[in-house]
Amino acid sequence: MIKQFTVILFLLFTFALSAQDYPLTGHFQNIVEKDIYFSGTNTLVRPATGAESALYDSLIFTTIKSDRKTWLGRKIFDEHLVVAQDSNFKIIVDPVVDFRVNRTVGSTLGGNSNGYLNTRGIIISGNLDSKLYFNTSFTENQGVLPPQIAKYYERFGVIPGYGRVKQLSGSNEYDFANAFGSVSLKASENLNFSLGYDKIFIGDGYRSMILSDYSAPMMYFKISAKLGKFEYNNIFTKALNPNFNNVLNQAVPTSANSRYPSKFISFNTLTYSPNEAWQISLVEALVMSEDLPDWKIPLYSVSPFLRTAYIDYNARLTNNLVGTNISWQNPKIGVFYTQILIDKIASIYEPYGSIQAGYKNFDFLNVENLFLQFEYNRASTSSYEHYNNELHYGHFNQALAHPAGNKFNEIIFISAYSYKRIQLVVKLNLLAYFTHSTFSYQDIFNSYPGWDDTPFFTMGEPTPKILNGDAQLIYNLNKSNKLQIFASLSNRIDFVKNTNTKFIQIGLRTAIRSNYYDF
Repeated sequence: MIKQFTVILFLLFTFALSAQDYPLTGHFQNIVEKDIYFSGTNTLVRPATGAESALYDSLIFTTIKSDRKTWLGRKIFDEHLVVAQDSNFKIIVDPVVDFRVNRTVGSTLGGNSNGYLNTRGIIISGNLDSKLYFNTSFTENQGVLPPQIAKYYERFGVIPGYGRVKQLSGSNEYDFANAFGSVSLKASENLNFSLGYDKIFIGDGYRSMILSDYSAPMMYFKISAKLGKFEYNNIFTKALNPNFNNVLNQAVPTSANSRYPSKFISFNTLTYSPNEAWQISLVEALVMSEDLPDWKIPLYSVSPFLRTAYIDYNARLTNNLVGTNISWQNPKIGVFYTQILIDKIASIYEPYGSIQAGYKNFDFLNVENLFLQFEYNRASTSSYEHYNNELHYGHFNQALAHPAGNKFNEIIFISAYSYKRIQLVVKLNLLAYFTHSTFSYQDIFNSYPGWDDTPFFTMGEPTPKILNGDAQLIYNLNKSNKLQIFASLSNRIDFVKNTNTKFIQIGLRTAIRSNYYDF
């Protein structure tokens, strides 16, 4: 009784503090994060296909059988829509829906208004003899989005998390689609390959200062190899610079029907796990111009942790970032994690970069299913930028790491409590920018003028602040495919412009992927 009373008081307090979709999806897939920690599984790179380990295979492809009497009852409340299998093959098919209505209250960007989201799609996952894994999904969307996202579209020609977008006739109304897919081959217990078009997340936090699921999906090829207590990943991607609305400040901007300029980004990660508690990872990201000589692209992309020493910085055809991700996991204490990313590595005496420190616990205060997460993020002036503006650390006019871009401090608090099928989630984040204009947080798209800019440790004190709060009451209709009925209230306060915008939503959704509006 005391535990329940403590939980109620705790949640009422956090609710009183308080636009973002469901933030507990294990980063864009139907995996509960609690299930992948405390098991010795490498948690650094996601999403998983099943080829990575027996645990991921089990979490993705284990299906339940309901004891409900009717087929319709089983499919709505307990089971995947379609499960076809024999001794060597398994395929799972589910619909993807997001039907919601919303209302914006108190916005200075458009006043009070009503809106909606209409999403229809499908997701398919399968494996052949636990050697070949595949998944694909597609959704078609129309909707009215929050006012700050409409302003984002006006500036950058996209909405966060998506590629091409068509504006409809209504206010803040858009038509957009997205598709994802991957194929993975488990060559052996310690070696697997993946080819896909998706988002990739590196880290253990709600945010990632290295590579996050904020921006649009992109093409990638991943090699993962294990040797004893070490695991190595090489991820080769292709990112786009569409330059809608002349974001890159070039003479000739691109249009929706142009051939988008591209660049290549290669990520290397090396993780050492001395025991089930510690995961210590080195991370390297190299952004390469499509003008780089053909022979250099494969050489640079596959040479782990050596290329920093021999890349010609004067050529301005590469942008190199290095960092680390460290986590410590204990089922009774929780998960502590941190990231450090250093940009402008050639500037030894004036480093630029970003840091993250966080903690999360899935059974806080020994209360089952009480989730708590604190996180601090900071990025310096000129982080993720480059002399050659085409080599900024972004994709499709969106930041590849933190949605706010650079020169900010952020504190995040997330709490959730689950009881049977009911869940209450509260999230609060406070952003402090070092400059404040309508889009000051997207300075990664401004070419970096030189090494004499303000370095990481002497940025000064931020004064402008933006507060985002989000509270959601959820009924998990079907836990197998994350079908939820939900109601949410989001509140965005800009203390500099003295605005307070509330965004109210209610609907039915498949809560597999998150879209980030909290910046």
